[in-house]
Amino acid sequence: MNLATLQTFIIVAEKKNLSLAAQEIHITQPAISKQLSALESHFGAALVERKGRGISLTPAGEVFYRHAREIVDLINRAERDIRQMSGEIRGRMIVWASTIPGHYILPPIIGAFKKEYPDVQLVLQIGDSKEAIRKLLEESAHLAAVGMMPNNKRVEGVKFFSDELVVIVPPEHPLAARPEIYLQELAKYPLVWRETGSGTRSVVESYLARGGLTPDKLNIALELGSTGAVITAVEAGAGLSVVSRWAVLKEQALRKIVTIKIKDYPMQRDLYLVYPRRKNKSPLVEAFIQFALKQTPPA
Repeated sequence: MNLATLQTFIIVAEKKNLSLAAQEIHITQPAISKQLSALESHFGAALVERKGRGISLTPAGEVFYRHAREIVDLINRAERDIRQMSGEIRGRMIVWASTIPGHYILPPIIGAFKKEYPDVQLVLQIGDSKEAIRKLLEESAHLAAVGMMPNNKRVEGVKFFSDELVVIVPPEHPLAARPEIYLQELAKYPLVWRETGSGTRSVVESYLARGGLTPDKLNIALELGSTGAVITAVEAGAGLSVVSRWAVLKEQALRKIVTIKIKDYPMQRDLYLVYPRRKNKSPLVEAFIQFALKQTPPA
């Protein structure tokens, strides 16, 4: 029994079809059957049952599959850790990001990083800030890019960009002709807001609270689950909103949206790259952070 045999069994168990498994690992079906027979002889028990063109695992096969998966995962982890000890910038990194960094900031940075480090595989997943941090704490992500620094001793982070938040209205709105408004004026109009858990919403509401606008004084007409949906609703005349300037660069250029600054409480927030608090970060995570810090934000 060797690693290749374990990997073959795992593929067969997951594909539930010898033909598909053979295509996946580029060997013949008879070669797979021979490996399965060798495993069954070793354990003295049937591991698979053939059902027409498909196969299913026996109870013994289910037990062996779980252990085989654990063994292969441990070997893969050992290989990754040894590569990291050597300082190689390679491997797979999962980044969870909130809407603004995920949609507007990270994609060009990831593209440029990939050109410099072609052996790296980067996966970008997008949710709200709370979900991104939760994925990091669950060890389902190596890095999180969010609009607020979490108050959690298990993580630490570094500021990588500053984001300006602006009021947005459709061109026909009464406020559209004004470059600036006062914070209290927001209470006079229907608002289109992000959902609870959004980093943008948290930052905006903290600014509003400083100016005496608590949530009970706001006319929140809509709560939507993405910045894109908020912008579309504002375009349609559902109300005004406060979003990242980067999120509306395209709509502003097309004159579908007008941006307005708040005169008495200019809204800015920092964006952070957050990672698990450890003595040493992996070379890949460290390389990506240093690369991102050198980049220029969108115009």
